[in-house]
Amino acid sequence: MSMRRNMTTEASGHAPARAEREKREYDEGTVHAESDRLHRRFAHVFSCPNTLRGERFFAQVISERVPGARVLDYGCYDGWLYPTLAAHGPGEVVGIDISEKGIAAARAAYGHAAQYLVMDAHRLEFPDGAFDFVVGRAILHHLDYERAVREVHRVLRPGGCALFYEPIRGNPAGALLRALTPRARTADELPLSRRQLEWAAGLFGPASRSHFLNLVSVPVGMFTSVMASSPDNVLLRLADRVDQLVSHTPLRYWMRQAVVCWERAA
Repeated sequence: MSMRRNMTTEASGHAPARAEREKREYDEGTVHAESDRLHRRFAHVFSCPNTLRGERFFAQVISERVPGARVLDYGCYDGWLYPTLAAHGPGEVVGIDISEKGIAAARAAYGHAAQYLVMDAHRLEFPDGAFDFVVGRAILHHLDYERAVREVHRVLRPGGCALFYEPIRGNPAGALLRALTPRARTADELPLSRRQLEWAAGLFGPASRSHFLNLVSVPVGMFTSVMASSPDNVLLRLADRVDQLVSHTPLRYWMRQAVVCWERAA
């Protein structure tokens, strides 16, 4: 079976219908609030030393790519990423999201400085090569993956960069966490697979790079969220060392999340 056929099989749901379901969840449902509650309940998973390594890599790419760039905040919701982008002097920031509620909040907070549009991420209403930099967090796994990534590739100029922070499907503790907290996610979302990540890296070009995070840190973080007051504790520092080693082996696809930096070949 070809990679393309496998990719198509992995992408669940017709894109417009899927987008409408996501829209309802975020405009009318409680997914956003439940996700925030999950982050508070297991705070150490999301703020442990290994997770912070991913945050630093994400911030580093932003600092390198945003100055003077035309930026697409892909799946911006309420525009929460704008202050980070603005701190690096972008030429222009455009945010898109399917949620009317989220876009209304983004416009209220940052509409004086950025443009925010209600738009289906599967069907971007921009010309080819319109952006220097595309950035999103925890968005691609909500979408028809191949269709969304091809759209990102299309609107990115040659030599431009796409940066995403996404969950990975293979992590056992992450799968348990998702199973225990079904209300903190939508029906269509599905963490990314190794095949999907490798396909996208091949689409963009050889300069693409990834940073993998959180294997041992997930169960340890869940435990210490209950037992310890600080995420910077001895158990999570040890877990960070193990996870750094694992991130350079084939077991990295069992980790909880990845920061991917796809550079479109010039």
